[in-house]
Amino acid sequence: MDTEFVKWLATLGVGGSLAAFMFIYNKKEMIEYVSKLTMLTEQWRITAETFAGIVKENTASNTKLIVILENQERNSIRKQDIELMITGLIDRKLGKNN
Repeated sequence: MDTEFVKWLATLGVGGSLAAFMFIYNKKEMIEYVSKLTMLTEQWRITAETFAGIVKENTASNTKLIVILENQERNSIRKQDIELMITGLIDRKLGKNN
């Protein structure tokens, strides 16, 4: 603090001095609060981006899994159809009627 400020503060008396120190303390506290808030905002932004990336990856992997399962289901139906067709051909060749 500069000497002129201290002289001015002394002219304010006890109440003025307390008010000045409270103002300085409050201003310092507010600056710290704003810097912490800025830091937290940045952390939340990074966290949100990370979660968005995870959701995109999960969506992509779930989509691939659905495609694989649908293809397996289609292939298994074809396999069943082929087995029935072969069984039917064998039965007809052997003369069995169902």
